[in-house]
Amino acid sequence: MGWEGNSQAAIPLIERLYDSDPRVHQTAVNALCNLRDDRILDLLVDRLNNAALEQKKVILFNLWRFHSKQEEVTKIYLKCLRDDNPEVRFEAFVCMGPITEVGDHVEVYRECLREKDSRIRKLALNRISEETAKSVLESLQEDVEPLLDDPDMKIKSAVLKILKKIKDG
Repeated sequence: MGWEGNSQAAIPLIERLYDSDPRVHQTAVNALCNLRDDRILDLLVDRLNNAALEQKKVILFNLWRFHSKQEEVTKIYLKCLRDDNPEVRFEAFVCMGPITEVGDHVEVYRECLREKDSRIRKLALNRISEETAKSVLESLQEDVEPLLDDPDMKIKSAVLKILKKIKDG
């Protein structure tokens, strides 16, 4: 339905965002993002603020397609990390990873290490453990160490991996 440059499809696809069937929403969002028309981004951001959870997740997973608006997309993901819904926070953090670097958002990772949702803590630790800059790792050490007491063994394991990487330099 939607392919790059097919601007004629935009209006019918936008109308489908308001369909009663969530599967239609998903298809419409995917197709709209395939258009790769930067003008669609504002509409999707508006839907992100007002849509049901499933539509929000689909939108978040498709924002990366707006390559020319990467800085704006990153800000959208960062805003979603403050959402009340843990599902939205998790999806935003998942999607943010491929387009950002840990070192560019150290404070965000610090906050994610204190997140109640263990999935977000795990993901933050996994990304931190992939970080190559020792200065970034050292700056997060005080935030990572308390997670040795986390009840989740995968989190404890990730913490040990990071602390070893810091020690071994």
